[in-house]
Amino acid sequence: MKLGWKSDQRGAANPFLIGMITFAVLAIGAAGAFFWAFMQMQDYRNNVNEKIDVAVEEAKAEQKEELQAQFNEDYKRPFLTFQSSPDFGSISFEYPRTWAQYIAKSDGALELYFYPVAVPTVNRQTPFALRVVVADKAYDQVLKSYESKIKNGDLSASTLTIGKTDSFSGFEGMRIDGQFDKTINGSTVIFKIRDKTLQIFVDSQDFMKDFNETVLPSLKFEP
Repeated sequence: MKLGWKSDQRGAANPFLIGMITFAVLAIGAAGAFFWAFMQMQDYRNNVNEKIDVAVEEAKAEQKEELQAQFNEDYKRPFLTFQSSPDFGSISFEYPRTWAQYIAKSDGALELYFYPVAVPTVNRQTPFALRVVVADKAYDQVLKSYESKIKNGDLSASTLTIGKTDSFSGFEGMRIDGQFDKTINGSTVIFKIRDKTLQIFVDSQDFMKDFNETVLPSLKFEP
């Protein structure tokens, strides 16, 4: 006796048999979906307390990070003010009170270094929170020193005007941003002060917010 599809005289498959097979396939699929949902429900019921504990701990960790970040920002205030002598253009600006400073003077030049808590050893590889240099160099000469890196795309340059206030009429300079070398990724602003050039650097993206929102808006000098 041969097994096979039961066909009518035209050789067509029996519609009833096809319907039964389709129903069976759908039933198996529905049973599988129900079993998966049931197992998920069982897992949730059996581990709900553990899942709640994990969620609570994650929320606490996130809240702790947010509170710590807010505390760090608040602790920077009230800001301190640096003021140079008239020989260097009476430069003044505000900076976070959590930063330490180191001042170096030599041959008519002024160099300032700022970093949270304590200033590390001064060298070219250390990314400082802020560096201020008043150099006995021509403004155009300083700008020219960045030309090659601007051309190859490591740095970008744009004009910058600071001090549009009643007490400080505003002066135009240049701002340069980008990868200055392997360890220095930040910005510098450059202004002409008499026969000297003022440069203010931020060497790391970690301190860019302080640079943009505290140092630059408060910067003043006598050109």
